[in-house]
Amino acid sequence: MKVKIMGKDLKGKELGRGLTQRPDGRYMARAQVAGKSVLLYGWKLRTLKKEFAEAVEEARKGSIWLGYEADTLTLNEWFEEWYEKYKAPTLKNGGSAQYRRKFVNYYGVRIGSKNLKDIRQLHVQTAIADMLEAGRSSKSVREATGILQNCIEAAMANGLTSINPTVGVVIPKCDKVERRVLTVEEQEIFIEHLERTKSWYEEMYKLMLLTGMRIGEVGGLQWRDIDFTNRFISIKRSLSYQYEDGVKTMFFTSPKTENSVRKIPFFGETKDILMRQFEKQKAKRAGMGKKWKQPKDMDDLIFTTSLGTPIGRYTIENDMRNITKQINETLRIEAEYSGTIPKKFERVHPHALRHTFATRCFEKGMTPRTVQEIMGHSNYNTTVSYTHVLDDIKLKEAERLGDFLDNTKAAQRVVQDELLGIM
Repeated sequence: MKVKIMGKDLKGKELGRGLTQRPDGRYMARAQVAGKSVLLYGWKLRTLKKEFAEAVEEARKGSIWLGYEADTLTLNEWFEEWYEKYKAPTLKNGGSAQYRRKFVNYYGVRIGSKNLKDIRQLHVQTAIADMLEAGRSSKSVREATGILQNCIEAAMANGLTSINPTVGVVIPKCDKVERRVLTVEEQEIFIEHLERTKSWYEEMYKLMLLTGMRIGEVGGLQWRDIDFTNRFISIKRSLSYQYEDGVKTMFFTSPKTENSVRKIPFFGETKDILMRQFEKQKAKRAGMGKKWKQPKDMDDLIFTTSLGTPIGRYTIENDMRNITKQINETLRIEAEYSGTIPKKFERVHPHALRHTFATRCFEKGMTPRTVQEIMGHSNYNTTVSYTHVLDDIKLKEAERLGDFLDNTKAAQRVVQDELLGIM
């Protein structure tokens, strides 16, 4: 609360903070509470003081919601309150992890930490553009925006914000979303950059390319899940987070679907990658001592941040955004020296590594059923949607077929083969 300095009456006597006496003899009380002005007048000082105190207290209470200061209440904090009080009771079984996940993964990680009252249409529109660039379908973005709109409408009804920033936003219709997949060349560039820069997440990214795990599954992977003898990785949980009392809380949940509980065999250098990660994590923990912040109930995590904290999706998205910028800068410098046009390395998101894994599996001839099991999909169509026939593969297949329309040459080859068989 902000008030005027100690005021005085017409005789120079101090009246108290925020209190003054006007030339006409009336007393005036003024204060600023949570961005709201409190201004009262009265002829009787004692009565005005009482009314002033009550008005200030009322304004102060109005600035607080469930223990949060309205001025500092974040979107994520309000969403959790709204979800529990408004939405969950209307959903089957008292709530849906998928419903909450839709908000968290779409808007929560992008603008959830902003103060609710400060969010504007531009923030929402920018988040929409980022989601579409990340490969989200316009349908999914529209669903998430609907959740956000309902959430903020309830905030307005409770006096927590005066505008709904979702009104007027534009969600471009995309009939088909082209999923980001690394070509073999891009994959090599990506890995070479990780090794050259000694990225803290090098082993994690490589394991994602070798297993197709979701970012939440990688974040929740523990050493007890690794069977070095039989060479399998067991996927049993996923790492999620939510905001409680304004504090980000990390916790384990069951995997996305029943089929997501699965075993992934060691591919390629999986064992070597895990052993390197073990030694790197061990050395880092020892070197940081008490500064290592890995929670005691999560001390078996294989992958953490460089400080020891669990890995959230937004942390990795930011890191991959920086990697893209660094790779493009390297390509620009190389092109400058060679006098060629620089190649552009398109932005990569965590899920792109999962799509890349599935595509590599099909390129190398793995059966669809096996890929489906490893990916943890409940149906084949989902698995197929994760695979992509890249341009270079298309060209190789076209060359292999040869003269596709020249049936004369094909017939001649058949006759020649038959004659050779007779001879």
